Amino acid sequence: MTSEPHLIYAPIAGRAELARLIAAAGGITITESANMANFGSPEIQETGESKTNYMSPSGMPLLQHGDLKISQSGAIEAYLASIAPRYKDLTPQQRAIDFMFIGIKEEILLNGAKAVFTTLKEDKDKAIADVSALFDKWFAVIEDQIPAEGFIHGLPYPTPADLALLNITIAYMPFGCARKLAQYDFGKWEKVVALCDRVKADENVTKYLSGSTYTDANPFGM
Repeated sequence: MTSEPHLIYAPIAGRAELARLIAAAGGITITESANMANFGSPEIQETGESKTNYMSPSGMPLLQHGDLKISQSGAIEAYLASIAPRYKDLTPQQRAIDFMFIGIKEEILLNGAKAVFTTLKEDKDKAIADVSALFDKWFAVIEDQIPAEGFIHGLPYPTPADLALLNITIAYMPFGCARKLAQYDFGKWEKVVALCDRVKADENVTKYLSGSTYTDANPFGM
């Protein structure tokens, strides 16, 4: 397969940022269509193609690579990790742990987005409490389990598990938006912060973040 994977999403972090990070850290060049008009549309605006070709009624992200067309962020993240040159020697056990952290990321994303886009409109105090409880619940477990030095698998480079934590702690939409609403301090999780600092220092990750316009994007003005 010679064509570059093509990601279809919007110009925000959201459910595509971890896929971008995996591609960048893993050594894959991807192309991307980032268009807010694609949200909720049954067709891809740039091409008019139906999203059902990707097994999606209207949602994103979507990925095309040659004849492969898929939806669902977890499937896209897993696929990119499976073809990344840097990750070719990961064991099934290591990949399972990576996918576990990917799942945790997705759960935090889903509930964080619910708080800022739905609950906030009805009950601000509940939205704030929900965000604080969500972060406390997951980061207490993560802080206890991750290493104080190095990366999660003990390798000399970050894998999707490490990248998932970075995604949660630095991407604005929806994680940073939720964090801002609750005035939540990630700094109390010292091992998490230290690990994410090590991930950011990785050459591939540093290069991606320095050029990304999506990580901090806040088109909703929230």
